[in-house]
Amino acid sequence: MYFQLVSTLLLIYIGTLTLYFHPLRKYPGPILAALTDWYELYYNIVKGGALVTEIEKLHKFYGPVIRIGPNTLHFNDRRAYHDIYTNGSAFVKEPGFYLSFIAHASQGLLATCDPGEARIQKTLIQDHYSSQDSGFQMNLAYRSVAMDLITKYCFAQSADTLVPGFRHPTQRSIEDFFKRIWFERHFPFLTGFACKMPRTLVGWLLPRFKSYIDMKAALEHQIDRLKRNPDLISLAEHETIYHRLLNPKNQVAPSRKMLVDQAFTLIGAGSDTIGNVCTVGTFYALKNGTISQKLTMELYEAWPDGSKPLSLTTLEKLPYLTAFIKEALRFSIGVIHPMPRRANTTEEIAGYQIPPGTIVEMSTVFLHMNPDVFRKPYTFDPDRWLTEDADKMNQDFAPFSKGPRMCIGLNLAWCELYLILGNMFRKLNMKLHDRETNQRTDFDRGIKSDDLVPRWHWEDYTVSVAPFSETKLAST
Repeated sequence: MYFQLVSTLLLIYIGTLTLYFHPLRKYPGPILAALTDWYELYYNIVKGGALVTEIEKLHKFYGPVIRIGPNTLHFNDRRAYHDIYTNGSAFVKEPGFYLSFIAHASQGLLATCDPGEARIQKTLIQDHYSSQDSGFQMNLAYRSVAMDLITKYCFAQSADTLVPGFRHPTQRSIEDFFKRIWFERHFPFLTGFACKMPRTLVGWLLPRFKSYIDMKAALEHQIDRLKRNPDLISLAEHETIYHRLLNPKNQVAPSRKMLVDQAFTLIGAGSDTIGNVCTVGTFYALKNGTISQKLTMELYEAWPDGSKPLSLTTLEKLPYLTAFIKEALRFSIGVIHPMPRRANTTEEIAGYQIPPGTIVEMSTVFLHMNPDVFRKPYTFDPDRWLTEDADKMNQDFAPFSKGPRMCIGLNLAWCELYLILGNMFRKLNMKLHDRETNQRTDFDRGIKSDDLVPRWHWEDYTVSVAPFSETKLAST
């Protein structure tokens, strides 16, 4: 009885401080969100990744700034995005978020919160089927292509995930990561727990972690082999990330764990997001015949002999292909979940004075779907990027984030997108299966869940493909 009384009084005391005396008390939002961070847990796990959808509803009700945690503000104001991320020298990554949701690679660049350490790591890495009657899932195919590209580029050794059915174990490990991401975010100790358990027991108790344990073991084997025999690095067909990471100039060599974590980060970030962009872009291009026709015509005129390779430089100069890729990037969002930053000092964000220690964030969805910048934002329209007044859109175009912590692989990502989509629409005639064409594809009704990146109701769509036909092109 005494314990219950003390517990009740303590909760009342904490609640009173949080609601009436906290520096963020003037900002509106749900009372439960002001009292506990478990408000986020509820929408991430219980509601299956519905936090961003709920945030959108809250902004419509409360206004441009809402309190979604005891010490967290979310903004829906394009000025706020640039204040937090583009000009973000005063804001650092929030450790409570980054060290938990990516607990499996806590020493990788993505999880590095200290700006100085991030600059060091960034410098190390930067410096150097065919039947009309059969079909396959494009999301699996695109993710496999992206996986092979990123592993070949980073390690000079492809993961070879382009297997029948596109269900290679390495690809499944990335899928499993996104399925368990919110468990890692809210219960990060599970990752360490899984690493200490026998593999057979992991498969029984924590099946979503089994592919991670297997992939971790494979990367550790590769790294141990290189560290035992450094001459193997020189035998690679081109420079890899290990050339820099294992032999840093004027810096302490990274630990075995950091090497593994960096490899995990590069593989995950370089495959799933690119696969998502290609999946989204192809779906809308095939659903809207005008888009696919414009793409194919432009590519055919620039690349009449499809049997010969076309340079990346030439692809980059094609205006409609570029506009199509930008629209696919805008629509697919990139990372949909708000990425938190912590204010070290009193800062001004979109005209609001924010006290030090406050966690601030803004999901890119509110930037990319802003009707004041993107006319009819929920319509997939590559032509919007070919207008003369595209400057404002380019300013708010942030699929790779902005500022000092923007995606380190954005240039590689652009290369992948030009090469993958350029080759697909030049060399193949693709057609959505009939059942796909009648699905609702509104953006706001298309997102199924927030797994850090958006998951779509229709992303498992299938297509039939045939070799490119000039006769068919002439008839369209």
